[in-house]
This record gives sequence, C-alpha cells and structure tokens, in this order.
Amino acid sequence: MYDKETLEKKRHQVRELYKKKTFNKKEIAKRLGVSWNFVHKWTEDLVSEISDQRGWPLGKKRSHTDQEELRLIIIRKELEKSSFFYGAGKMIDEYQKRFPGDSQMNKSFVNRVVSKNFPMSKRSTLKAVKEQKYPIRMLSSLGDIQEEADFLGQKYIHGRTAPIHFFTRVYKNPFTLRLIKRVPDQGSETILDTFTQDWKVYPLPDILSIDNGFGFTAAGRGKRYISGFIQCMLQLGVTPLFIAPKKPWMNGSVEGTHSVFARKVWNKFEFKNLEEIDETVARFQEAYRQYTKTPKVLPGRTLDENFNWQDMFCTPFQPQDGMCIYLIRLVQEYQQDQSEIPAFRLFKDLVEMDKQFINTYVLVKLDVYREQLFIYVEPDQDGQELVMEKHLPLYFAKMRY
Repeated sequence: MYDKETLEKKRHQVRELYKKKTFNKKEIAKRLGVSWNFVHKWTEDLVSEISDQRGWPLGKKRSHTDQEELRLIIIRKELEKSSFFYGAGKMIDEYQKRFPGDSQMNKSFVNRVVSKNFPMSKRSTLKAVKEQKYPIRMLSSLGDIQEEADFLGQKYIHGRTAPIHFFTRVYKNPFTLRLIKRVPDQGSETILDTFTQDWKVYPLPDILSIDNGFGFTAAGRGKRYISGFIQCMLQLGVTPLFIAPKKPWMNGSVEGTHSVFARKVWNKFEFKNLEEIDETVARFQEAYRQYTKTPKVLPGRTLDENFNWQDMFCTPFQPQDGMCIYLIRLVQEYQQDQSEIPAFRLFKDLVEMDKQFINTYVLVKLDVYREQLFIYVEPDQDGQELVMEKHLPLYFAKMRY
C-alpha cells in the first residue's frame, strides 16, 4: 500500500507516460508497478484533480460514547457464538441493523474496541523482505484477475482412517472470493477437475499463483519438462505463477483462509461423517462470501458448460505466442563442482546468477513459445530491471487420458 505522496507521484507519472503515446496502458502499468485499472482511472480524464483528499477533515473531532463501546462489546460476544465471522465490518453491519438511527460507526474505533476488550496472542510476523527486493509491484501488475490455490494439510475424523483433503482457491483481485472444496486426493487430475468445473461458474484468472507441489509440476524426471497441468493452463489462457519453494507466505490469501477455516470450522466442530463436513463447509463458504461482500456477478470469462479438459490432450501440445510462465525465486549459494555458486532452481535446472544478487528475490519469466528466459529484479525506485536473458530449450510431457 502506497502513501499519499507516492500515490500522487505515480498518478502524475501515469499521465505523463500516457500523453507521450509511447506506451499502452498495460505497458505503463508494468513499468510503474501499478494495476491496469489504476492507469485507466487516471488517464480516462486527464484534467481531473490528482491530489488525494481522503482522510479525516482537519479540525473535525472524532468522538464516541461509552454506550457505543458497550454496545459493540455485546455485539462482538453474541457474534462469536452465532456467526463464523465477527470482524469490524461484520460488527458495523450488525450495529447499523440494531441502531439504525445512529450515525455510521467508524471502523478504526471498532478496531480499537476489539483490541482493548478482546486481546489476541501476538502472532509472529513475517521477516521484512525489503532488503531482498521482493517484487511486490511487478506481481501486482501481471494480470487483472489473480487467483491463489493450495491444499490444506490432511485432516482426519474419528472412525475414518483415510485422510480428508481440502483444495482452497482465493480470488484476490479485482474482487475477493474464497472457495474451499473437499476433494478425493491431491493429484493433477483432481486439480484439473476442480478448476475446470469451478471455472464454468467463476471467471478464469489471468494469473494463477501456486506452489511447487507435485500435482502442479509433475512431469517425470527429465529437466525442463512442462507438465500436463501447466500445458492445460496455458491453453486456457491462464498464466501460472510459481511462488518460491518453502515460502507459503507468498500465497498469503490462501494461507490466511486456511487459518480462518481452522479456527472457525475444523477446530470448532466435531464431525462424524463427510456429509456433515460438506454441509458445514458450504455454510462457511457462503458466510465468507457475505462477509467479504463478494458481488453476485463477477467480471471475466468462463468455460463452456460442455468443456472437458481431457479433450485438450487428444492432440500434441503446440506453444502459442504469448504463452509464458512466471516464477518467484530467491538467489542463494549452491554447491557445484566443489565450489559454491549464486543461483536459483528452475524446476530441475540450476540457473547461475551474478554474486550481487545473492539473497535477492527475482521474478523469472519463461516465454514458452520462444523458449526464452527473462530474469527481473525490482529496484528500490519505480519499475523493473531486466538482469538476464538466455535461451532455454523446453520439453513437453506427453499426457494420455
């Protein structure tokens, strides 16, 4: 999140680049590390006021009564017993229902009341990654619709020895939607079944952020093999983004959803069978949708009702212009031929880097059509910097279903 001064600066930069007519809106967004919507908003009307007027008016007092605080405390306690969600937004909605004649409740005041009267144990925060140049601006500009996906750890219930698997997806941009589904296993076929069935109802993402699990990357033992799962995503126009290995916080929206699910569902109820689990998960998911105020009509393209992903493997995969894969990698020292080299792993390859990039996050773009590798870093200033480009021959796993 940028401060007001930085936002105003970026708005000016957007307009200046747009006026020069050298770059289109998508290229401007990538150069400045902002979204396409941001560029569109500030170039649609080139004469509107560009300064940020948000914030509390100077000289206006913020005041709340002890009675309001007591009401909020009661609401919070009641919501904890009756609802999956009882955060500030939910408390404000409930307050307005009970006291419609009162003025709109201030969210910061509600958070202070919760912090004061419902203290939580301190959570360990992620180590700052500023020094490692984590490419947060570049990632946010990769696509308009972004989705994260991952499996929740295996769960068990009394009287059942087989593990229970949950597959979680979170749309985090430009709307919020959380989907949790019980699935039979964590294999590629199950993943493709789940994705393609849901994408008949919900929009296909431009960017799909996933980890390096076997179900996503499995392609045999050979180097530079592109798995059947990735081939399917590319043909659907979905660009995979692989987070760095052993860095689950990079899929923070999914991890946060897992934490909420554990507290409000799995650890709260004693399940006897799969039917009870499915019914509770459905209620939780609908409550989550209402809590985040997800619109009923979502933007984006969907799959045809008769689509079957297995049909895509009837003919050999043919790369098309524009197909690419993104990866986030941390440059570290690896042992090679009795010496240490700065590098990162790309699937099963080791890509050597210059020493200056040790302990730095890089954004890797793999152009599947041209078999070309592009490696970027995000400098302290705006934009991105291409630090390496090389040819990388690729092979495609043969899938038969």
